[in-house]
Amino acid sequence: MPQLAIDRKYFYDNFPSNALSGKRMTPERNEGFDAIFDAWDAVKDYDALEWLAYALATAWHETGGTMQPVREGFKKTDAEAYAHVTAYCRRQGIDNYARRHANGNSYYGRGYVQLTHATNYKKMGQRFGSGDKLYNSPDDVMKPKVAALILMTGMMEGIFRPKFGTLLDYFSGATQKWFDARDLINGDKNKKPKWAGGKKMGTLIADYGKAFFGALKYAVPASPLAMRSRRSTRKAKAPAKRKTSARKKSRARKKLKK
Repeated sequence: MPQLAIDRKYFYDNFPSNALSGKRMTPERNEGFDAIFDAWDAVKDYDALEWLAYALATAWHETGGTMQPVREGFKKTDAEAYAHVTAYCRRQGIDNYARRHANGNSYYGRGYVQLTHATNYKKMGQRFGSGDKLYNSPDDVMKPKVAALILMTGMMEGIFRPKFGTLLDYFSGATQKWFDARDLINGDKNKKPKWAGGKKMGTLIADYGKAFFGALKYAVPASPLAMRSRRSTRKAKAPAKRKTSARKKSRARKKLKK
């Protein structure tokens, strides 16, 4: 399939703020979107623009709309995130997955999709040909470009939750499973957050994705939709020709005769 490069200026000029609680573009959000667009532009084998839209929706949700990679619990430092996860595991009576390894690192959630557990840091590093780099330097996942690669690769290849498939299983041709696509990242699609006004998690993220898709489908320069839209915009902006009244024409003729 031909590459669906995004006209970023068009996307930013038509950013779907109304569907995102009125939040507008900022330099920090711009940096995050650009990192994900860069990761998308580097992909050669993909099937649908909905993939990108849902990846953006996931990042928007997981970062609380900042579009900057975050540590688990939205904590600012490694020590704070470690303490947050340790306390959570203690309350839940589960094994502390933030426990520091022999190298001193903790593998709580980081990035655009909360990459968690040492095995996954190793797996992603090996997938990108960098060996144990992410395992040895887990805070690299806090870099937008690295986080974006993890986001796109993990969803396209089904790395995060393998038994739930890949983006191709949710968006392909006539298939549009916006609600169920949350299974690629987390099993919480049916939960209703207190702040969500009764909406399920899967619906919230689906709505973000559809809003982004609405902007993206007109931001692909070669697409028929984008070309029609831009032609209409140019026509709408073209200055109307002023008609000269019959009285003015008559006065002009009289002046010429004199």
